[in-house]
Amino acid sequence: MTSRERVLASLNHQEPDRVPIDFGGVHTSIHHFAYKRLMEYYKLEFDEVKIQDAIQQIVFPDNSLLLKFGSDVIGVYPRLASKSIQNFNPLKGGIVDEWGNTYTMPEDGFFYDFKTNIMRDFIEADLDTYPWPNPADKARTAGLRDEVLNIRKNTDKAVMVFSASWGLWENLWLQRGFEQAYVDIGMNLPFVEKFWDKILWWNIEFWNNILEDIGDLVDVVQIGDDLGSQRGPLFNPKIYRDLLKPRHSELVRSIKQKTNGKVYFHSCGDVSWAISDFIDSGIDILNPVQVNAGGMDTKILKREYGSDICFWGGGCDTMLLLEGTPKQVENEVKKRLEDLSENGGFIFASIHNIQANTPPENIAAMYETALGLR
Repeated sequence: MTSRERVLASLNHQEPDRVPIDFGGVHTSIHHFAYKRLMEYYKLEFDEVKIQDAIQQIVFPDNSLLLKFGSDVIGVYPRLASKSIQNFNPLKGGIVDEWGNTYTMPEDGFFYDFKTNIMRDFIEADLDTYPWPNPADKARTAGLRDEVLNIRKNTDKAVMVFSASWGLWENLWLQRGFEQAYVDIGMNLPFVEKFWDKILWWNIEFWNNILEDIGDLVDVVQIGDDLGSQRGPLFNPKIYRDLLKPRHSELVRSIKQKTNGKVYFHSCGDVSWAISDFIDSGIDILNPVQVNAGGMDTKILKREYGSDICFWGGGCDTMLLLEGTPKQVENEVKKRLEDLSENGGFIFASIHNIQANTPPENIAAMYETALGLR
């Protein structure tokens, strides 16, 4: 099978020749510190470190490493808007995103932290006067179709397109701050609903713009909203079902009008309580499977939901990858493959981006075991 055939078979709940692997995406890449050590471990040469996400400090891995790990997926990013105020200084200094929020890296830090929240003091009326970034700006698609056509022509990989926006709940706490976001949910639902309607509008217009350009060429469309903690939902599930789920469903319907690509929904933590809702909303893929969170038992999830949704990620407990031995990692990967890979519906990847201090021996053990080399 080609990589694309392998991925599409699994996403259609058919068992491929081997489990498909994703390495190097927006949720499946590696911090540049760990990346440099990994390249040295394998004695692979590279000219430069290419940062793909400045906040997380993750890289575009070199093709030599993608080949070694059998990655079957290539991700593409939409461009910045023509009047974007984003300032990406990937290895030092500060960042201002296109919404006006600022981020700084602590001294000796590994990634950027939020510093300001642009809408912290907004009232409802301010949502009508705020200069929202233009989601339909054609600068966002400049050269994008040619990039994807080049991938189609010169590789056999499946193509995934990444979002340029956080989710509805994520935007609320990002723009307002965590404390104020919870106060809003508890005491100011009219503001929350209006805010989420604005973010929904923004995302629909953004995806209409992107998918009019490349919707016929992509295999997977990434959206998301982090809804889980280590122990369960981040807020009352009734809020999710009454207010967020209908809006997520509308976004998914809009996306599927523009592409035959599968919709990948990223939501960290224990989201076992919401998986049936994700399926109801038309979501095709859940990322990640955060196996170290309560309720995210891979055997149970596969048995209960595996015929209706695909699982992407969950190949190894993140803390075990960081603190365990290569043999423990190997055993963990074999367990997740056994639990999740039968009859397709599983794309192997790390739970989330590989962190800065992760030993290269453990990373090697994870992907080599997934490839059947151990």
